[in-house]
Amino acid sequence: MSAPLFTSDNAQLAPGAIVGGKYRIDGFLGAGGMGVVLSATHLELDAPVAIKIVRDDLVKDEQIVSRLLFEARAAARMRSVHIVRVLDVARLDSGAPYIVMEQLQGWDLETVLAERGVLSVREAIRHILQACEGLAEAHGLGIVHRDLKPENLFLATTPEGVVLKILDFGISKDIGPAIAPARCSTLTKEGSAVGSPYYMSPEQMRASPTLDARADIWSLGAILFELLTGKCPFEADTPAQLCTKVMVDDAPSLRSFSSRAPAELDAIVGRCLQKEPSARFQTVTDLADALRDFVAEAERATAAHAAAEPTPTNFTPTEPTRAVAPRKLPRSWLLVGSLLVSACLGYWHFRGSIDAPEWLAGQRANAAALSTVARSPQLQARAVASASVVVAPPASAPSAPSAPSAPSAPSAPSAPSAPSAPSAPSAPSAPTAPTAPTAQTTASRSVSPTPRAAVGPRFYIPPHQRAPAPTETPDSPEARYGL
Repeated sequence: MSAPLFTSDNAQLAPGAIVGGKYRIDGFLGAGGMGVVLSATHLELDAPVAIKIVRDDLVKDEQIVSRLLFEARAAARMRSVHIVRVLDVARLDSGAPYIVMEQLQGWDLETVLAERGVLSVREAIRHILQACEGLAEAHGLGIVHRDLKPENLFLATTPEGVVLKILDFGISKDIGPAIAPARCSTLTKEGSAVGSPYYMSPEQMRASPTLDARADIWSLGAILFELLTGKCPFEADTPAQLCTKVMVDDAPSLRSFSSRAPAELDAIVGRCLQKEPSARFQTVTDLADALRDFVAEAERATAAHAAAEPTPTNFTPTEPTRAVAPRKLPRSWLLVGSLLVSACLGYWHFRGSIDAPEWLAGQRANAAALSTVARSPQLQARAVASASVVVAPPASAPSAPSAPSAPSAPSAPSAPSAPSAPSAPSAPSAPTAPTAPTAQTTASRSVSPTPRAAVGPRFYIPPHQRAPAPTETPDSPEARYGL
């Protein structure tokens, strides 16, 4: 549909062209049955607009041109936020008329249905209520839209939120004196049906000259049916079969597509789709009131159901309560705690003995002293002798006479055959026999608690409560162990 716009005959509609001295063409937005819509910019206001113009092959059709001008005049008279605003109307140099309208951002309901599927009851009713508000003003001016369908209900994104706007009054019918009757006579010819068959009322299909606003109420019912079920109330393979179903068959029930459909809402949709206009809602205001009453009743039922449900405070258990086992700490917490303890110990260790606990400093000093003693045989002998004097109990003193058993050493001369007799003088080394008591003193040392008492305090004392250290304390192993 966009190809004819950029032929040599329509060079003034190419992107970048200036129309009417103040509109710059920016691109192509869409196409309809009798015209195309272009994106443009108002040069003086620097604001985006939409320009609707008759297609090239329909410029010579006076009926199409009259419809476009009628749409402009009809929309210009309405002030509802649910009607697209018309800003200007003029003609090209070729004589083709065009309408300048506000440019909308959003999606029409046909696109929403294709992408999302059926809508919730609340959302579908909200869209129909907004359409009723816009149509109420149009019907008050004596204008019947006659081409209501999801494609002509646009969800525009505005600073106030998403607002439904009714588009395309091009084939609307004037049933009042508000707009020039002489020009309206060309919009509908006797015996011709105009509109979208899936949403047309029976009287509109018959091209009845008495068609009125109740035809739009049929269309709204068909749209609401599709929003809730994803299907049109009447469908067929050919236009003739479709017309027969609309004229003869009863409208299907919502509950035939969904058993969960509310019966009250099913009754509202069914009333919109009655064959006789007198059996439908007589005005869009009556339809809007019925939908609002349904929503209010549904909200009251929901609130009553929520209030009737027992709350936890009023709940009486039928079984004895059981003690709940204490929750175990997660392993991650235990790991983090152990890491913190290790970090604290490491901090104390590397800060030195000044700020470290006394037991930790004592352990390091004891380990250093023991390593020094282990490397010196003389210190080991002196430590053993000192331990025997300090630790050995007095009761074990009588065991000292057992030392005379050492004279058994003269058994060495019993070997007369040994020519090495001169080695006998080495017997005087027997005075070293007192080493025998070392076994006793060692044993007594192993059971004595005194050495552990010298290790140091086994609890932490804050620095401000510690006794002042002696000014002269030897740091040698001999002084620590009393050697």
